[in-house]
Formats: sequence, structure tokens, C-alpha cells
Amino acid sequence: MASPTFFNRKPYKFGLTLSGGGAKCMAHIGMLKYLEEQGIKPDIISGASGGALVGALYAAGHTPDNIFSFFVENQMFKIDNFSFNKLGIINSERLKKHFKGWIKRDNFDALDIPLYVATTDLNTAHQVVFNEGPLLPALLASAAYPGMFTPVEIDGKLFSDGGITNNFPTDLINDQCQAHLGMYLSPLEHKESDEFANAFDVLDRVFEIYSSAHLLKSMKLPDVCIAPEGIDKWGAFNVDNESLQQLYDLGYDATKSHFEHKDAEWLADVKQSLDKKSFLEYLTS
Repeated sequence: MASPTFFNRKPYKFGLTLSGGGAKCMAHIGMLKYLEEQGIKPDIISGASGGALVGALYAAGHTPDNIFSFFVENQMFKIDNFSFNKLGIINSERLKKHFKGWIKRDNFDALDIPLYVATTDLNTAHQVVFNEGPLLPALLASAAYPGMFTPVEIDGKLFSDGGITNNFPTDLINDQCQAHLGMYLSPLEHKESDEFANAFDVLDRVFEIYSSAHLLKSMKLPDVCIAPEGIDKWGAFNVDNESLQQLYDLGYDATKSHFEHKDAEWLADVKQSLDKKSFLEYLTS
């Protein structure tokens, strides 16, 4: 027997996907700030790399302003985080201390919003998605940029950056949400030679080129996809406070401009949907 039409098969009203991008993920926080000002909050999130970190902190109940302060105050490239093995410059395991007091418990079920995190299994060369069990290992694995952060061992396997296999994991939640917004932070724009200042810039560019080959389908899945114009002027490792603030502002301004000039009606519909209780919510309230 077919399901009654008044039961929507997609259980979540508004899904949000946050791409990887290192320091550029401050733009995600700016987008969250604008959405909150409009009274809009996602009820399911997917993310890769830095997007997974931002998504997890938001899902844990923190405001965009607090999340931004987390990244400003907890610089990852401190000497006491350095690794002394050959698998990366920064020891990913040492970053766990930065999350103390920021999550209620090291488990996905401690989050207020369901979260799907994309990672890459280095042993099998496949994507692995985490949405239950221990939270911090999955987050640190997803953000373990190759060569920069050491891979994270989970159940005897080595995991690295989710952006390697799925830098814009829209597919993880698209079938579950009625409306879907994504922000993508690694557009392949032309770069002049003098824009490559150091080896980190080269590494970041190589990563962007590689990951972009997998993204055609992912970019088409959300109802709305925002790629802030000018984001390519920053690299994944521009972690000075001035750059972080500029990236935050860019994400806010890009989201505001988009919804004021293009998809204002779509956003209004999302807000209306979130404000309404579903038939099942009425039954259980």
C-alpha cells in the first residue's frame, strides 16, 4: 500500500552542507550568522574537513559568534601541536584538547542536530561516513589535511581528510531533507603565478584541483548552492586573525546578497516550513 501523501518521506525540513576549505570555512560561520538572523536553523547537517568542524560546533548548540571565537582562540599551528613523525606536521590527536568544554560528550548522540561527517579511509581508498559513535576521532580525521595533519587511527585503520573523496558531501543528506542549502568554498578560478607565495599555496591548489573532479554531481544536488565570490583569494592555511575575520565577513555578505537578490522566496518558504509543525509533530506534542 502506498504511503499517504501527507506523510513526507523526507524527515528533515532543512538540510545544510558545508564543504571543506581549511581557514576558508570561516565563511560557513558567516552564513550561519545570517541564517540565524533570519530565524532559520538547519535540522540536519553534513560536512567535510573544516566544514565538519564548523557543523559539529553548531550542532553542539554554539552560536556562530562563539564558533568563530573557537577558531580565533584555538590556533592549530602552535608548537605544542607539532608532530614528530613522518605522517604530518601537526599531530591530530593533540587537537582534542581544544574541544574540551565545547561538546557535552565525545559522541554524535550528544549533538542537538544530526551530523554526517565525510572521511577518507587511507587503507581502502574509500569514503567512510560517520554519524554515530565517538565524535572527535571522526571530526579530526575529516579535517586531517594530507601532509599537514597526521591521519587519525579509528578501529585499526588510518583516516584522513574527507575532502579527498568528497569535499562537498551533499549526497549524504539530500535524500533526507525537504530543502537543502550548501556552501562550497573551493571554486577553481584562475590563479596568477604571483599568487603562489609558498609550498602551502601549491599544496592547497593541488588539493582543490584533485577534489574538484568529483564534484559535478554534488554541486547539483542542493536547491541552493552558494560559492562566495572572491573566496579563491584566500588559501586553506590563511589562519591569521585578520584573514579569518575577512573570510567570516565574506561568507555573511555572500549569503545576504544571494538571498536578497535571488532566492529570497525560497528562503521565506524554508522559514515558513520550519515555523510550522508537521502532522506527526502535532500528534507527539
